[in-house]
Amino acid sequence: MPAGPLTATVAAAILGLGVAVHQYIERRATGTLTDIHTTDTLYDRARFGHILDYDAHSLILHGQRTLILSGEFHYWRLPDKTRWKPMLQQYRSAGLNCIRIYFHWGFHSPAPGKYVFDGNRDIEYLLLLCEEIGLYVLAAPGPYICAETQAGGFPIWLAAQREIRLRHMKTNFWKEYDPKFMEYCVEYFEHILPILGRHQITNGKEGCVIALQIENENFQHVFGYPIGLHDDMRVLAKTARDCGITVPLFTNDGFEQGSFVVKDDPRKNKKDFGVDLYGFDKYVVFTPNSEPSSWVVGRDSSHLKEWDPTTVRSELDSMERKVRSFGHANLKTPIFIPELQGGWFNHYGIKYTYDEIYKFYGEKYSRLMLDTVFSQGCTMLNFYMFYGGTNWGTIGDSDVYTSYDYSASIREFGLMSGRLRTLRLGLLFLQSFSDILVQTDEITNKRSRTVKSSVYNTVCQQRESKVLTYRSGPVELTFIRNFSHKKVDQFELSSLADELSDRRSVTKLKCFAPYKSSFIALGNYTTLNRDIHLVLSATPIHIRGFSGGDLGKLYQKHHYPHKSEVWIAALAGRGPTEMAFRGALVIQSAGGRNMTAENGIKIRPSSGDRNVCVLSVPEGAKDAFVVLGSANQAPTDPVLHIIFLGQQELSTLYCYYDNRHGRRRADGKHSAVDASAMASSPKIVTWGSYNALYDPDQKTLTVESTESQKEMHILSFGDANTVPVNELSDFGPGLALQTIPLTETETVLEEARGSYAGWVSRNQSGLELSRWQTRTTDFGIMDWKECPRKAPKSDLFENVNLDYHFTSGHILYRAQFKTTPYHRRFGGTVAATGKDAQPIWLKLNSRHRVIAYVNGVCIGSHMTYSRQLMRPGAKMGYDPISRGTHKFLITTKALEAAATKGMIHERQNSEPNPERQRLLAASRAEEQTHEIILVIDSLGLSRQPFVVDDIRNPRGLLSARVQGKTVVKGSEKWQVAGVDVRELDMAYGSTGFPDEHESKGWKATAELPSVVPDRGVTWWRTQFEGPPSAGVPSPPVSASSSSRHNPPPQPEDDGTGLTADVPLCCRIRGEFSAMIILNNVLVGRYFGSDSPQHDFYLMSGLIHKSGSGKLNELKVMMYGSEASSTKDTSAHIQILPWIVEDAQGELGLWSGNTMFDAFEKSAPKSKALQAGPFWTIRQSFALGSEN
Repeated sequence: MPAGPLTATVAAAILGLGVAVHQYIERRATGTLTDIHTTDTLYDRARFGHILDYDAHSLILHGQRTLILSGEFHYWRLPDKTRWKPMLQQYRSAGLNCIRIYFHWGFHSPAPGKYVFDGNRDIEYLLLLCEEIGLYVLAAPGPYICAETQAGGFPIWLAAQREIRLRHMKTNFWKEYDPKFMEYCVEYFEHILPILGRHQITNGKEGCVIALQIENENFQHVFGYPIGLHDDMRVLAKTARDCGITVPLFTNDGFEQGSFVVKDDPRKNKKDFGVDLYGFDKYVVFTPNSEPSSWVVGRDSSHLKEWDPTTVRSELDSMERKVRSFGHANLKTPIFIPELQGGWFNHYGIKYTYDEIYKFYGEKYSRLMLDTVFSQGCTMLNFYMFYGGTNWGTIGDSDVYTSYDYSASIREFGLMSGRLRTLRLGLLFLQSFSDILVQTDEITNKRSRTVKSSVYNTVCQQRESKVLTYRSGPVELTFIRNFSHKKVDQFELSSLADELSDRRSVTKLKCFAPYKSSFIALGNYTTLNRDIHLVLSATPIHIRGFSGGDLGKLYQKHHYPHKSEVWIAALAGRGPTEMAFRGALVIQSAGGRNMTAENGIKIRPSSGDRNVCVLSVPEGAKDAFVVLGSANQAPTDPVLHIIFLGQQELSTLYCYYDNRHGRRRADGKHSAVDASAMASSPKIVTWGSYNALYDPDQKTLTVESTESQKEMHILSFGDANTVPVNELSDFGPGLALQTIPLTETETVLEEARGSYAGWVSRNQSGLELSRWQTRTTDFGIMDWKECPRKAPKSDLFENVNLDYHFTSGHILYRAQFKTTPYHRRFGGTVAATGKDAQPIWLKLNSRHRVIAYVNGVCIGSHMTYSRQLMRPGAKMGYDPISRGTHKFLITTKALEAAATKGMIHERQNSEPNPERQRLLAASRAEEQTHEIILVIDSLGLSRQPFVVDDIRNPRGLLSARVQGKTVVKGSEKWQVAGVDVRELDMAYGSTGFPDEHESKGWKATAELPSVVPDRGVTWWRTQFEGPPSAGVPSPPVSASSSSRHNPPPQPEDDGTGLTADVPLCCRIRGEFSAMIILNNVLVGRYFGSDSPQHDFYLMSGLIHKSGSGKLNELKVMMYGSEASSTKDTSAHIQILPWIVEDAQGELGLWSGNTMFDAFEKSAPKSKALQAGPFWTIRQSFALGSEN
């Protein structure tokens, strides 16, 4: 046969075989449980659609289209339950209206059949908090959650049952349905889902849960290869419905792959299973040591390079078309991102910290993600993470260390970062104009787009709203995103004329947008006054409110001179601030700081369009306002009132929207559902303080401020309008605007403020830690178990830590072996010790960190860990357990210690110890028994992401053998000890040492904590007084107290007065390992240079505050090896406030990045970053109505 036909035949055969294999795998993935149909688990829109519905644009709650702006919240990463509420309040004040919660199966189930839902696992309380605060919930109970947690959230007891296929994984990239695994998943769902079900919005009691996620990143296909099992999804979805879940179900692809989408006619497509809403995750920019290629080829771990904008463009700019291309239900449901990147996590072995990762992404990254996905029509999103929290105990997997800061919007110790503040401005715009943004379509014809830029790559998209503006068609949204190659920060926007003008007419506006920043430019928008029509704003508008409003009640009550539409907009960082309007406008009032009559706000005609005028605020203004009317303004016609604020003021901007369609009040009662009250107009707006939170039930405003913040502004609208119109405010007439002092309060409060400041100042270099006590672990009293080998002659052990359930922290090993005094060589004998001694080695293979002691002498330490795939100790994926062997030389000193019973070796030129010499001489004539102690610290079980089967990768001691010519064959016996996590109340809360709660053996010492290798494992403890926090009694501020132009609101007279929040840090330096325990809670794991973390958050809810009558106990377990010891054996341990750059927010940065060296003598005196302790004062004001 000729070569050509033969080649074609072979190719056809291979192709046919490939197709047949693919069809087999596809049929196999489709499953056999086809009696469970998609229609059995679909959301019942006929029954509940009046409460919750959806279409291709958005969710519809109680008949109103609603944006879902969510942030991830892991309650199990906040061990102090008292911090849940203030943290969720920070989410709310940041502009979010929803959270997503991963519910952690293993956190609630420490042992088979045992489920715990109280204490810091009380999810009923958590959901009640969400209803009280006004946050919707996207509930994600797994069963698998990933989340960089041990075993991906599966219970340890389940992972230890090796016959069970977790996630149905038979091996890497291959699943086989396991009914026994599903039985356990159903059991878990039957325990947790009824709790979630009680809080569903569909219950008619205004619950918070609006959707339930099934599984997590459970791809149906990956690039066409069938992975996900339909039977898995069928059983989970059916169980959810059987447990009373009535809200829509959703799933999330790890990236857009179109998994488990409901087909157009699910009744006919019974073999294909789908869930109500399709979601997909978007992680766009990875740090160099996390992006996928680094799993194969390592990256420099010492620094970060600038990220490339083309990554964002390629990943996001065609997202909408890709998702819609999956067809079927994806054409009829909102674009939904359950995990939108809000930062990134860090790894062991990296040299840089979360501070460097924060700088890598920058303050504008999350805002950039937000604006870009909205340019793709997304109306449901969840930032992962919004607050990362802490991998306290051992809850993190082997990929992450204690801090899970994530460089997120809220830093680990609670600081609301500059990234949050930049993001919040975007969220406030979305909330203010939500009626416009819930229904938009891409302007696909680029010729139809009305805005162009003078610089390439500064406009990424333009969309038009379904909301029509008066006479001029749909409102237009232009998405400004500066990815210019030259990194310019100023360019010119050209607005083409609207339908009422000549299409050749062009208006040009100056636009300021720093490199890698973004905003949504509003255009073709008509205000309350139909004669005031915005053509285009070249500066961000953040808030829109209606003073007087359409309801009319307050208009009559307060005798407003007229209704007005109020905007809060940004002043350009450089150059003029410009907006274009159609028609003739009149400035009724204007003003601002750093402006003169000659150099003030102007209206000039457009040079390219006679029907358009340009409003321009000059460069250099600190703040400004303008009240605009039309040329034909009647006395009762509405006006447009614009307040312009600079970046520092905008960083403190807070806004309360009453967008809770139904909410549980603090008194436990439910408010009535009133969709008409859900307009996008805000109720309360403030700026000038670190943070604020309005309580609509109590009508109180809680304010947090720093020492440098002197005053704040409160602007109220609608039903929340609690002060009379202020005709003399700094921001123009006709507003219910109040300026109040934050420091000029009653003397008793000022004294309290001073006491807080004094405490922080005294302790900014560290609290005095003295009166230490110490003890040493006695390995002899532990409950040792035999540690059998796989075979008599094998070096491998039959079991690893998972088999013993020793998965929290350390696992301990002990061995005995014997040596003879001589060994034979060439017919003679050679001494086993002394100058002619032959070496003895301990050869072992372990995961992850091991320190070895022989006869009480430390012989070294080693870490087997890799960030790359298929390397020994691989953090993820296949771990070649036959590799990773390390050999320790058992030193003469260690061998002789068996004979001398631990007597100290004589130093050079010192007098010999006769007793020691006698014991050594005797040992050379007889066999000696030696003891090995191995302390192995596991970094945690892997988490089994996507299609990887790695949860059961071994930890602890894999193999060991003592080698040497004088070692007696068959004398080596191994034992194991640890803490069985099934016996703990919380499976991740132990150091792994059975004596961790030992109360005996503690001795007072004048020494400071130190690490002497041959002392073994030592424990140190001390006590310290916490920072002040409790308030002082305070009378209400008198109505005659001075504020600018109007009496201030009154602080609440509830006996609390001022309170302070002073987060504390435990800072450790030195080459050793340590476990940090605060008030009996394991809060940190320290690994010296093997981990970038040296600063550990001491959770505020665990700290006993000054005046509480309780001291705090700090306990540190430490050990180190000879190889890492230095002349300085001290363990440098400090407790101090967090020292950060721009601690007072005077620069508007609020990064939260640490600067602990700022107060050291050698530190430079530069004030560029305003380093200092971060702390805030909290006070509440009752906003009483004026009659």
